[in-house]
Amino acid sequence: MTALDPRTPIIVGVGVATQRPERVEDGVEATALMRVATEHALADCGAPQLGDRIDACLVPEGIWSYPDPGRLVLDGRSPGARTLLAAVGVLQQTLFSRGAADIASGRCEAVLICGAETMWSTRAFASSGVGIPVTTQGDDVHPEVRLDPADEIITDVEIHRGLAVPAHQYAVIESARRAALRRSPEDHATAVAEGVARLSSVAAANPDAWIRTPMSTAEVLAAPMIATPYTRPSISQWTVDQAAASIMTSVGTAERLGIPRDRWVFAVLGVESNLMVPLTERALMGRSPAMAAAAAGARSAGVDLAAADLLEIYSCFPAAVSVQCEELGIEPGRQLSVTGGMHFAGGPLNSFSLQAMSMMVDQLREGAGATALVTSISGMITKFGAGTWSTAPPQRPFRSLDVSDEAGRRTARVAVDPDYAGRSVIAGWTVGHTRGVPAEAVVVCDTPDGMRAVATSTDPDLAAALTAGEWVGRTVEVRGPLLLG
Repeated sequence: MTALDPRTPIIVGVGVATQRPERVEDGVEATALMRVATEHALADCGAPQLGDRIDACLVPEGIWSYPDPGRLVLDGRSPGARTLLAAVGVLQQTLFSRGAADIASGRCEAVLICGAETMWSTRAFASSGVGIPVTTQGDDVHPEVRLDPADEIITDVEIHRGLAVPAHQYAVIESARRAALRRSPEDHATAVAEGVARLSSVAAANPDAWIRTPMSTAEVLAAPMIATPYTRPSISQWTVDQAAASIMTSVGTAERLGIPRDRWVFAVLGVESNLMVPLTERALMGRSPAMAAAAAGARSAGVDLAAADLLEIYSCFPAAVSVQCEELGIEPGRQLSVTGGMHFAGGPLNSFSLQAMSMMVDQLREGAGATALVTSISGMITKFGAGTWSTAPPQRPFRSLDVSDEAGRRTARVAVDPDYAGRSVIAGWTVGHTRGVPAEAVVVCDTPDGMRAVATSTDPDLAAALTAGEWVGRTVEVRGPLLLG
């Protein structure tokens, strides 16, 4: 047997933590929840002393204000560790790729990647005026590294014309896909609900899922409408108190610490596109050339993303799942999640892939499959990342690929004219609902001069009219921000 390169990166420990405190005093803040998950990860690898040998702690930003959360998570351990904070808009895959690359290069021997949200507690105790105490850090505190996205995920036009809500943007993507598939709205809504129901059945078997009650397709369809065609179960469940941690080391470090071989999961490949093209500027709103570029880049590195035994396809909204499957070449009918997805397993903002990794590592160790694919998305199918993992040593050293340039070459763009007035053809649309009642129609249109218009209407009759039938391909009148009908 060929000896392994001692710098080969592996995951050796994973852990999760969940809380639903009945009283304020029973809950802990987000960084404390990360510490609990980290302790579970250290116990999982059987080498608690590793907590004093962390070289870097990487944390994706959440809905909290810690300037350097990694330092709070370490809580005095590994005082020489570098900390990194990845802002919202940075792919979660970036952290795993960075950690694996640092280990493979010899820059690090042990890396902790952790994240958490405590939105459930924040909302649960909001009416009392008393929340879980949160540790403050001084203005002079900052991580050694902060990663920020290169550009904005959403434009001012989108923000002010009904597309600030992610559900609206993904529903527009859904409408464009539906039209391309030539499905009726009714048939497509059923197909969407079927996918959501399948995820609920997976979550029911996941002891760490936030919601473990399975739903039928009929129940998903009958739930309150949020943004046509998405009912509430189709929307990410991000009001959770969840944390996750993964510990990566080199093979050499794992051997020196006596971490058993059956704990090891090898990092094979990380690939990502950091191209940022806003939804309304994409010529094909129901597709993702960036994902296709990622799949092609992976194949050039000897990895077929779609061939992985186990899949965790990032599931913020149904359109994200279906677009990934199409662009990556994943066969219909496959189980797309080991967790139950962000609708049911829980989708802590900017750290769901960390939650998924914990479950995926467990599944690989238990023999459910030998290889795994975990994907991540940032924005409105804006940026895409994929990581592949294996219980067997990879044939090639770990590689981290950025296919942003190729994604840019593949992505056709169209300019948005915010002042356009006249007739235009709907390319994508949705209707936002308030308490189940149609409240705001949103359309993205192609203009006769080859540009895009984005318009909205809060006219209840017009909003209600758009909920009946297919509107992609229909001609409407817009005047700047207003949809006139």
